Amino acid sequence: MRVCPFAPQDREAVNAVARAAFAQYSRDYEDWTGFIEGIGRMAELARDADLLVAEQDGVIVGAVAHVGPGRPRAAFFPPEWSVIRMLVVDPARRGQGAGRALVAGCLRLARDAGAPAVGLHTSPIMASALRMYEAIGFVRDGDLPPIRGVPYGRYMLQAADIPQALRLAGAA
Repeated sequence: MRVCPFAPQDREAVNAVARAAFAQYSRDYEDWTGFIEGIGRMAELARDADLLVAEQDGVIVGAVAHVGPGRPRAAFFPPEWSVIRMLVVDPARRGQGAGRALVAGCLRLARDAGAPAVGLHTSPIMASALRMYEAIGFVRDGDLPPIRGVPYGRYMLQAADIPQALRLAGAA
């Protein structure tokens, strides 16, 4: 598994992986058509974030955005935090370490940016991702308003815990 920065030629592959990763939730979100249209433009996150891709055997199998301190983000994240946004892994490639490798890439970027904490938001319907985040050390610190009818919570990791989180992610 190789994690590297997004390149313009990765656009369609990243967008396709994002659509595939969220397809299992088509019955959970209200206005699925509008929701998946937005998800399918994941590559646009590269404008305001560090977009990382996971490659396996020359194929993009996952992606994630790291929003560094001071960059545009949802209002429920403090501006000085780093934020992990929209972790996606091709359903056919799950369980092979891409998610953990992408989170580790974001944690390294957050550490290098000097962020005091790393935040993310996720939903209980994303059970495997939630288990991974909690196993790495993220702690739920509050409820968020539902997104298109789906409940969400905010999770965070203190900067002091990044070294341990990297070990738990298998990246130390």
